[in-house]
Amino acid sequence: MTNSTDSENLEARVSHVGAPPVVVAVVVHQPCPWLEDVVTSLASQDYPNLQTLFFVTATGAETDVIRHLLPAAVIRQVEGNPGYGPLMNEVSRLVEGESGFFCFMHDDVALDSNAISSMIEEMFRSNAGVVGPKMVMWDDVSVLQSVGLGADRIGDISPIVEHGEKDQEQHDAVRDVFLIPSACMLVRADLFREIGGFSPDIPLFGEDLDFCWRTHLSGARVLVVPAARARHRKEMDATRSVATMSALEARHRVRTVATLSGRVQLPGVLVQLLLMAIARVAIGVFNGTFRQALASLRASIAVIFDARYIIRRRAEVRPYRRVPAAEIHDLQSRGSARLWAFIRRRRSKVQEISGLTTVNLSNPKSRVVGVTALVVFALIIIGSRGLIGRGVASVGEFLPIRSASESPTVLISSVVSGWWQAGFGQASANPTGIVLLAIAGVGMLGRLGALQVLAVIGALFAGCIGMWQVARGFFGSRARIVGLLVYAAVPVPYAAIAHGRFGVLTCYAALPWILRLFVRAGQRPSGVHKTQMWALTVLFGAIVSAFTPAFLILVLFASAAWMTADLLSRVRWQAVVAVLQLMFVLIVGTVVLNFPWSSGFIAADWWQRIIGVQAVRAGNVGLATLARMDSGVIAISVLTLGLYIPVIIGLLIVRGDKLVWAARAATLVLFAMVAIALADAGFLHFALPEYGILFVMVACGLSLASATMSSFVFDDQAVSTYRWWKPLASVALVSIVIGSLPAVAFSANGRWGQPKVSLAQLLTQLPTDPASGDYNVVYVGRSDVLPMPAMRLNDQTAFAIADDGELTMRDHWLAPTNALTDSVAQALDAAITQQTVRAGRLLSSLAVRYLVVPIIDGAVSTNEQPLDVPPGLLEGLSLQLDFRRVYTANDLVIFENMAYTPSLTKLDEASAVLSQQAGTDALLSSQLHVTQVVPRVRDIDSTPTPIEVGTIHLAVPFSERLVLHVDGSDVIPRVAFGGTTAFDSPAAGTATLDFRTPWTHILLLLAQLVLWVAVISTTFDLRRVKSRFGVRRNQPVVLSGQEDALLSFTQAESIGSQ
Repeated sequence: MTNSTDSENLEARVSHVGAPPVVVAVVVHQPCPWLEDVVTSLASQDYPNLQTLFFVTATGAETDVIRHLLPAAVIRQVEGNPGYGPLMNEVSRLVEGESGFFCFMHDDVALDSNAISSMIEEMFRSNAGVVGPKMVMWDDVSVLQSVGLGADRIGDISPIVEHGEKDQEQHDAVRDVFLIPSACMLVRADLFREIGGFSPDIPLFGEDLDFCWRTHLSGARVLVVPAARARHRKEMDATRSVATMSALEARHRVRTVATLSGRVQLPGVLVQLLLMAIARVAIGVFNGTFRQALASLRASIAVIFDARYIIRRRAEVRPYRRVPAAEIHDLQSRGSARLWAFIRRRRSKVQEISGLTTVNLSNPKSRVVGVTALVVFALIIIGSRGLIGRGVASVGEFLPIRSASESPTVLISSVVSGWWQAGFGQASANPTGIVLLAIAGVGMLGRLGALQVLAVIGALFAGCIGMWQVARGFFGSRARIVGLLVYAAVPVPYAAIAHGRFGVLTCYAALPWILRLFVRAGQRPSGVHKTQMWALTVLFGAIVSAFTPAFLILVLFASAAWMTADLLSRVRWQAVVAVLQLMFVLIVGTVVLNFPWSSGFIAADWWQRIIGVQAVRAGNVGLATLARMDSGVIAISVLTLGLYIPVIIGLLIVRGDKLVWAARAATLVLFAMVAIALADAGFLHFALPEYGILFVMVACGLSLASATMSSFVFDDQAVSTYRWWKPLASVALVSIVIGSLPAVAFSANGRWGQPKVSLAQLLTQLPTDPASGDYNVVYVGRSDVLPMPAMRLNDQTAFAIADDGELTMRDHWLAPTNALTDSVAQALDAAITQQTVRAGRLLSSLAVRYLVVPIIDGAVSTNEQPLDVPPGLLEGLSLQLDFRRVYTANDLVIFENMAYTPSLTKLDEASAVLSQQAGTDALLSSQLHVTQVVPRVRDIDSTPTPIEVGTIHLAVPFSERLVLHVDGSDVIPRVAFGGTTAFDSPAAGTATLDFRTPWTHILLLLAQLVLWVAVISTTFDLRRVKSRFGVRRNQPVVLSGQEDALLSFTQAESIGSQ
């Protein structure tokens, strides 16, 4: 590597500057057999004024090598590992003088003999601040490694040369670049000191981007000098894990971008950082870079926590920020450096496949996985195109989210008030899901319609991604993509969308992630990792159960199947106990985090409150029909039975450590299908969660079975000569393809079978906030066609209660039972059994104006296959003297109660006296009359209204916290009609209804908030979070036997001159 230029030409080149001094600083971090080549290259430099300084963190053997080859070198032993950047900053302290240069090098870089002189010459010629050599491969100098680097606005590096590109002098022109790799860079000493050297907060990975960016800000040029050549081994990357490198690089890159971008550009850059990180995570799930992409997303989000550091660092940079941000932007790469790198890789692969290069694409696994994943996700988008364009139909549990009733401010005020408006309303805690819904609304910037679409379609993606993650680390990518394909192919989520089963959809999205936590628990993490896993489990369970309480039953059932399989497969008992512990933590933690709302489930009918009222099933449907998992919405769903074949074949052919996975998959399917079959045959004397929720467990089992068999075929037996099982495996793979066809065909619908006209559209004819007064509506009929969660009336009939106005997402949760709901049940039962013809009077004090009997909802009950109305329901309601049919059709019947009284009214004298009595006899004896209607607003307030002396009646359950303010005086409530509320006002005046929130409720909410914050914090590494907020305390660099000013830019005074 000796250059042909002789010393006379060299003296001629540097004579006009008098050979300025150069100090080469090298960090020797670990024992390296190539160190002799590195030191030899420095000893052979033809530059006359060169000094060398070595920081050694390795053993004494490296020191002996340096002493032997470079006797004049200054060597300092370093205690610990402070990092490359902080060590190199010591050079400015150890070297005196300003008129010189620093050359910073890694210990795996070997320079050509003319490298220093060539870089010095170009430094003066181009008036540069930082220059670097052309980097080539260590073992093959004909292959380029780097000729400088570019970077885009978000700090992603864009290499100038292609991977494996041959050096044919095509890059031998001096050029401006955005950054020079820190492996070897020559820097003016005065510039280095002016901008503060390397960032003390970046010990490794990203120090070159930060330093060169600040160099540009100071107005200095950054050049690559191809005439100077260096061989580079890149050992620093090889000695560290990909996860460590990715996390450090991402954190330092985001900090650099946030610190050095201009004020005007900064908001847009931060948004671009976040969007690109999210896109990387979505792509990384399938191309094997998920963990690196996740590190980038975490770093982008963590910029919020880095605000203090960023502000301080920007203040430090401000004094030498001389170049406008727009000019810096012109130096950066256009568009996305990562996107262009991806395009170049794709182009390179195309060339390889076309035979344009000598490299053949011998392993196409990653391409197959990526293409399959894109096809699956494309089919989901295609099948959801109608939902994206026109929104989600209000069918089943898919209640609309409106800004008037579900805005974050309305929801939070309702939660804080302590009054739950569902049903008749009640003084109790609101569901935790309402708070989560408010937070989601804030995250969507108030676009609540888009939130519902995102929740539905996002559940499909979340479930598929979760299934991809379940066996990570155990199965290869091809096997896992087969599992994802099967999970996306089961009809369960699409039938849930068609029928509006929100609970089924949330379970489909969540259960694979719980199975992944089972896997992590079986690996028996300890210490902080175990605590983080438990916290993540509790947080996940609490969020899902806040919307779907039956999820806890599903998880318990799945864990029982999982642990049974592990015991049968003779997995270590400690792993089984770990899953059992995880389930205990999940149940207890979920109840605690959802308290005080979860206290409502502590009741005699706790099981029904968790699983909801289940419709009476026809029975004896048959296991073959039920196993299709589509509820009859897909025409060719019989082909779905092919997905069960890998479960059987997997148990027959899988061997070794994969057998436990086959057993887990089989038990998940077996446990769920046996429970469904027993319920269908009538052998179970208790209600199960709806079949769709149990089918989610079946879907997970089918997916794991297919992935397990594929892993055995693709991973374990790829080179096996014993292939008796090959025909069976082929049958299983073909059955997977056939079983996927129904979902593919169903995607053509565009809305996954959702009806074009829903029951909610027909209910818009009911008046909203009429002048005649607020009222309540009773929905009665089959529980599976009612538009909201219902309470059981008898084996065939259920009922639900709502106030006037459109049903929205706030009505998603089952209303609490109380004396008023019991009164409704008694009145309906009396009407259906024809024990009375005055059911209207029984409901009059409850402000029940309309009774709605849904028959066809467009989903479960359709015009082609309508479900029967519960026997005796329409007949009994039609006999009531106070009920008038106002709407009759094949799909809906509406009765109006002509005896109703508005929700908040002033009773006449006779009715006021009657209100002091309890029981049905008082209500049946005479009709109630009102003299004035008081308008209600919000949940439990009223507009200020002048009233006369008398009794104000409120059709809500009695609570001592209710109060009527009349011209500054408070009227204490009393019980009316045995359950409602009345205020006997002794004076006339302006009246306002109010609810006094108890302090205990506020304290419980604060305690709940503290618990949520504590659990969320525990899922993170608190030490890392603390370090982001804490004051920077740089660890001092400790050098053994250190002396100040060991080197000098005055050659005669330096003890390290070469």
